[in-house]
Amino acid sequence: MKKTFVILILTIFSLNLLTAQQTISEIEKLASIGKIYGFLKYYHPEVGKGIYNWDDEFIKYLPKVLKATDKNDLSAIYIDWINNLGNIDVCKKCSSEENYFDKNFDLSWLQNENLFNDKLSSKLKFIENNRIQKENFYVEIQPVGNIKITNEPQYKNFEFPNEEYRLLGLFKYWNIIEYFYPYKYMTDQNWDSVLRQMIPKIKNAKNQSDYQNKIKELVAKLDDTHAWISFSDERPMYIPAKISHIENKAVVSGFYNDSIANLNNLQLGDVILKINDLDVRTEKDKNLKYVAGSNKNIKTKNTYTKIFSGSEKEINLTIDRQGQVEKIKVNRYDFNDFNYWDNSKAIKSKSVTDEVGYINMASVKGRDIEDIFKSFDTKKSIIIDLRNYPAFIYNRFSRYLNTEKKDFSKIYSPNINYPSRFSYTDNLRTNSSKKAFKGRIILLVNEESLSRTEFTAMAFQTADNIITVGNQTAGADGDVVVFEYLGGYRTAISGNGILYPDGSETQRNGIRIDVEVKSTINGLINGRDEVLEKAIELASE
Repeated sequence: MKKTFVILILTIFSLNLLTAQQTISEIEKLASIGKIYGFLKYYHPEVGKGIYNWDDEFIKYLPKVLKATDKNDLSAIYIDWINNLGNIDVCKKCSSEENYFDKNFDLSWLQNENLFNDKLSSKLKFIENNRIQKENFYVEIQPVGNIKITNEPQYKNFEFPNEEYRLLGLFKYWNIIEYFYPYKYMTDQNWDSVLRQMIPKIKNAKNQSDYQNKIKELVAKLDDTHAWISFSDERPMYIPAKISHIENKAVVSGFYNDSIANLNNLQLGDVILKINDLDVRTEKDKNLKYVAGSNKNIKTKNTYTKIFSGSEKEINLTIDRQGQVEKIKVNRYDFNDFNYWDNSKAIKSKSVTDEVGYINMASVKGRDIEDIFKSFDTKKSIIIDLRNYPAFIYNRFSRYLNTEKKDFSKIYSPNINYPSRFSYTDNLRTNSSKKAFKGRIILLVNEESLSRTEFTAMAFQTADNIITVGNQTAGADGDVVVFEYLGGYRTAISGNGILYPDGSETQRNGIRIDVEVKSTINGLINGRDEVLEKAIELASE
């Protein structure tokens, strides 16, 4: 009797376990259709021709998927969907053995035994092996190698769409990142887990504001300083000061316009404690998850930009100025009012000493380069300041730094013939000249060094006798891709993968630094440029 009871209990337990294994949660079903929708969109030869209204297909099959009870039921729905898309010819060009950059590639989910039966997995694998080639209706490759999203339907008055379209927007975005974002493998959170995490957040958004915050959170998970999302054409207004995270505080570290900053009683080294009586540290911590950034420092700096900008023309700041707490009123301005990019008074170059020259790359144009180097012909050292955004003149400039051409960047770009795989292009090389400067080069970088600046720094770092001084750069390299999130919202990501020739990454890490120097609050108060001071010291040795 006792033995029979034990067998009965074990049988019931086994049946319950089997039932649990067969049950598919709503999130799993939604994640599966999101992945199938994107996979067929970018892999299936017939879907890739644009002959189907692919968003309508998703809307049609979504309720069927949600009603599925087990993996065979779910698989049958997807098999029916695929069978209705037409026959696929065997692809003779799909078996080429290319040297791919494969850190982003993972289609193992096609063989998920918990969700798909063998018949469906075989069909999906066949589609992968006989995928669309050359042209896809929904994506194309630009001359510089990054993608352009094409032929997406225009959704108007979709500021807060219903649930099914909120999910569609999530899946569209998730799949663009899944197949074409070069730095997916570097994100803090696995992209597959991001999908599962964001499905209930997007699905259950309470209102337009909550929905937009969830999208911001999604974009921020790219950990990419190039990434952003804009929900409106309305331009925010900015205070005239740059705010940096120094000594774990929000500190005025520079100005967009010195005169306007002076009118607003802002000084270098001011520690901002409150904005309109709200604690800055609390506001920073609250907003961090909604702001994109490649590393902690730039993410925090971008968060300060977010909380200090807005639509109100005037704000109240509580500041700590050299130990004295004060309250000041500060105006906000349209960024164009600062004339930040057109500072005609900014120096291009100067002599620091008889032996040391200085070049400010923010102001140098191509036509200036030869004259600058001629004027520095007798210098023993040149300091090149890249704590700014230079003109695209790295190649022309590098001939004055290199006696021979050198590789400085390895690039990989999305391959639309095999989505989620990336193809290498030829390494980029510097220019060269036998008349290149023979002395020491000191390169200055910091958190202001972003994108093109980092790319330029990589080229300059190939000089024979160079030292890079400063602190961590923004860690966002590669051309920017701008596209629409469902509803007409504009968003962006880094478009190409940029590596040093040895394969080490600049994305997130920033460029290599030989001598680290960070600004201090005391240094700012006393008008010191501590990075430049260290550079002059090294240049004078």
